Formats: sequence, C-alpha cells, structure tokens
Amino acid sequence: MAHDHRKLYWQIFVMLFVLTVLEVGIVYIPGIGKGLLISALVLLALVKASLVGLFYMHLSSETTELKLTVAIPMMIPMFYALVLIIEASWRMLRNVV
Repeated sequence: MAHDHRKLYWQIFVMLFVLTVLEVGIVYIPGIGKGLLISALVLLALVKASLVGLFYMHLSSETTELKLTVAIPMMIPMFYALVLIIEASWRMLRNVV
C-alpha cells in the first residue's frame, strides 16, 4: 500500500522544493517592495503548509469536520494580526489629523 503513494509523495516533495526555490528567488528580485515581498513569502509559506497538511498529514482523505479542526485554529492568529493592523492604522490616522 505504501508503494502506491510513493509517486504522489515524490510529486509533493518536488512541488515543495520548487516553492522553496521560488521563495529564495523572490528575495533576490531587485526593486521589489517590502510589502510585496512579505506578501509573496507568506503566500508561498501558506501554500507549502497546506501541501504538507493535506498530503503528508493525510488530511486530504479526512472528513470536513476534522479538516476544520485544523484550519480554524490556524486562522485565529491571522484574524488577530488583521485586527492589530487595522487598530494600528486607525491610531496612526487619528494622530495625523
């Protein structure tokens, strides 16, 4: 049975390797803005984490409820960061005016 999945595991490994090479390459693009750089790196990291979770942790074959027990806690820090960014922006705008 494990032999059946070897090809899939190697494909995922190659995809993770390519994404890692892209991450390293993005850092060396001249003239890229800091915000765009951070956004691209975070997006690539999220894609890589999703691949690992879905295939190496076998979440792709699980029920929706179990997938949500993994996905929802991962979204909480993202939501918290968004709230902090909005609050900091509001404070900056309030002090400028």
